[in-house]
Amino acid sequence: MTNDKFTFHLNNYLRSSNPTDSKLLINSIECIVAHNFDSNTIAKLQKVLKDKDSLYVTLSNKVARTRSQESYYRKWSRGFAEFCGMTPDEMHNEMLLQTFGTIEVETKFGWRKRPNKRSSNTTKQEFSSLIETLIRTAAEMGFNIPPPQKESHDEENKISSRDRVR
Repeated sequence: MTNDKFTFHLNNYLRSSNPTDSKLLINSIECIVAHNFDSNTIAKLQKVLKDKDSLYVTLSNKVARTRSQESYYRKWSRGFAEFCGMTPDEMHNEMLLQTFGTIEVETKFGWRKRPNKRSSNTTKQEFSSLIETLIRTAAEMGFNIPPPQKESHDEENKISSRDRVR
């Protein structure tokens, strides 16, 4: 997947002259950012949106995490969760909180901590940070997790094993 980017001037595409519509759009963008980014990013975006009458938006392809990253993370987080007396979901949530930070949200059950970012919204690099947090935290608690294999090495192994079969 390439990392192409496309930038457009948002004001050119608003179909309404009603200022309320643009404020609703800005509020929607703030909500999207609030659910997917850290507090520093949110503060920067709010400042930009307040100071500007015009807004440019850039869209780009996201290099998603790989299947091997997902498999490795799930395998070892499940083992570490068992070691800690937690469920796999509890461990995953704890790793998200430690990796991406927290946001406190008031619910009908009281205040709850939630991660600033969910793993489903991560790039390959961000998911690597999640894996690194898992490895570091486990080591600090006496649970050994082997380092992940490099994907390029995995591909070389697949190619060389195919060559041996022929």
